[in-house]
Amino acid sequence: MKEGTVAPVSLGGVMVGDGHPTVLMAELGTFFNQDTDLACSYIEAAVKAGAPVIKSEVLHDPDVCLRGTGLELRYNHARGQRVEDYRRLIERKVLSLDDYAKIFGFAKQLGAPFVASVYDRAGVDFLKDIGAAGLKIARDNIDNVPLIRHAARTGLPLIFDAGLAWLSEVARAVELARREGAGGVIVNHHPGANPAPAEAHHMRVMGTYKKALAVPVGLSCHYRGDEILYLAVGMGANLLEKGVVDDPDREEQDLVSAARLDDLASIVGKVRNAWLAMGQAPARPIEPRNRSRYKGLVTRRAVAAGEPLGPDSLAWAFPPLGIPVSHWDLVCQGRAARDLAPRQVVRWADVTWPEDGGPEGTQAP
Repeated sequence: MKEGTVAPVSLGGVMVGDGHPTVLMAELGTFFNQDTDLACSYIEAAVKAGAPVIKSEVLHDPDVCLRGTGLELRYNHARGQRVEDYRRLIERKVLSLDDYAKIFGFAKQLGAPFVASVYDRAGVDFLKDIGAAGLKIARDNIDNVPLIRHAARTGLPLIFDAGLAWLSEVARAVELARREGAGGVIVNHHPGANPAPAEAHHMRVMGTYKKALAVPVGLSCHYRGDEILYLAVGMGANLLEKGVVDDPDREEQDLVSAARLDDLASIVGKVRNAWLAMGQAPARPIEPRNRSRYKGLVTRRAVAAGEPLGPDSLAWAFPPLGIPVSHWDLVCQGRAARDLAPRQVVRWADVTWPEDGGPEGTQAP
């Protein structure tokens, strides 16, 4: 599939797709827990660092997780692991929709498009009403038909985390979103673990998604570090989702792979440079080129008039003041038109060919 055959997707005016710079989407997640002021400080820092799109999630109803099932979440942090009751984890992170309105309203004040993960219809409707740039469907909702349908019917773009889903599952989700009117679809590769080791990434799958599903693709980066981001750019990622936080070493869910906000400006710049370095194939030289170090023909020694020209009498040097060395084969079929001194620049007037106009009928330039 040639670059440019996949239609780009607009996230609040920020274009995501081939032919456009790779977009780094700064992910706040629920890193701020229930502290809305902290959330706003993260947004402000991310915008100042140059992140073009902000992302969070709308987790407003703890009943998305059943109470009393004993389901636990084991997550990694910088100093080890922690196990927490899943329902209690959600309860300490939920915010009211009014609180989310404050957070996303602050992003709008700063002119930053925002995207959020959604888990229910109310969250979808809320984001549509407040002007979200897109909706994210988490990897564990890849088969949630009613949620995907409701989200798609808003007409907003949808971003799917493919996670460890089968390609057929991702394809069904994409087809449903398109059929129900989504304003574009992006598929993010999610390597699974957090943090994800390098060998768990299997980055080539992004190309599979782009070719098979005809969508812009991205990486939901859960690597502890930033180098996988630049690899993703080189492999054609259109969108990079990376967690950002003040202190990724804090003992909290999902922080372990987040980038430090103090480092974000540097990361944004490197992503931009990585995309610029991709260029195009074949490379197109910028004209006029500096050809001062290209080579031109000179004599190796003194050459008498009428003497055949060839490797024993010709050499090359720069700058190319006479015949370009690219005409070597043609000149070697001619003779010296006059006496030539050693190390003399060879010009077209210094070469003669048979009377038939040149070797095999070739006219001298």
